[in-house]
Amino acid sequence: MLWVSYGRISQEGVKGILDKPTNRAEAVGKLLEAYGGKLINYYMVMNGDIDFIIITEIADDKIADVAFVNALLVRGYGAIENITTVPAIEAGNAMPYMEKAGKMAAAMVYQSPKK
Repeated sequence: MLWVSYGRISQEGVKGILDKPTNRAEAVGKLLEAYGGKLINYYMVMNGDIDFIIITEIADDKIADVAFVNALLVRGYGAIENITTVPAIEAGNAMPYMEKAGKMAAAMVYQSPKK
């Protein structure tokens, strides 16, 4: 399955980039390979809200491990302020999820809080 991770580089991380520019794609790729995953692409966007976008392919049963370990490793060194990982589902493949959500809504499985 494809996963998209995005996040913000800390002020300390930006200073590190200025002092010693490096391509972190190789390090990210090695982390993913250790879990049997694959780095698809790594984008730097540096807009202040989202500074990087990483697209990976990794088995569903490994993503929790990768996300937790990744958070400890990269955030532990102070270069990353925050990181979020979400599944990337092609629109055509999302239909079963939309249908399931529609059935659950019709059955009132979830109710919004009353005002």
